[in-house]
Amino acid sequence: MNVLLSSEPTPPRPRRRRTLQLIGALLLLTLGGLVAIRAHRSAASPVTATKHEGAPELVTDKAKVDFGVVPFGKWIEATFEVQNAGRETLEFTESPYIEVVKGCCPPSPQLGKRSLKSGERTSLSVKFMMYRGMGGVHDFRVHLRTNDPARPDQTVQILSDWR
Repeated sequence: MNVLLSSEPTPPRPRRRRTLQLIGALLLLTLGGLVAIRAHRSAASPVTATKHEGAPELVTDKAKVDFGVVPFGKWIEATFEVQNAGRETLEFTESPYIEVVKGCCPPSPQLGKRSLKSGERTSLSVKFMMYRGMGGVHDFRVHLRTNDPARPDQTVQILSDWR
């Protein structure tokens, strides 16, 4: 019977040591490759870049305006700032229009400019009023159809509750 009296660990057998070295090397290569790929991606395409780099890009200052409870006969106006954050000219392919999700009597949206060069801004405004008989919750979605290849039909929301 062999008894090991030393507190030193027994060295791994040569074959086992070689296998462990290969596994360690593969793990390092894999980890190094993942780090290199991630670094390349973040350097090549910043977080704001899309797969349509340089293309026109429609950006609005807000996605929703909620007026809450509004008394009958009061005029209200929702205004959105619209910007071209892309490099190419942004074109509105049709006039903005309202989809009535709930309520009635959609107003006509007014757009400042139909064509925006890179960095240019314009405003979109929607002014309206409701009378008795037109009460309750109104949920309007204003569709903005453009040549933005990533999102050609964007919407902004206008909420109001007329009483």
